[in-house]
Amino acid sequence: MQLQWYPGHMTKAKRQMQEDIKLIDVVIELLDARVPTASRNPDIDEQIGRAHV
Repeated sequence: MQLQWYPGHMTKAKRQMQEDIKLIDVVIELLDARVPTASRNPDIDEQIGRAHV
């Protein structure tokens, strides 16, 4: 039995983001100031085509 760790709601949200990103001019990523690096979502960089900063 293979375990699926990536929940279905996250897959659905990522798919929706791929569809909607074409309609967006500006992306604002809100981070937790206590742990800014850990609170980043690497999927956002991938979706908007931004190099990791």
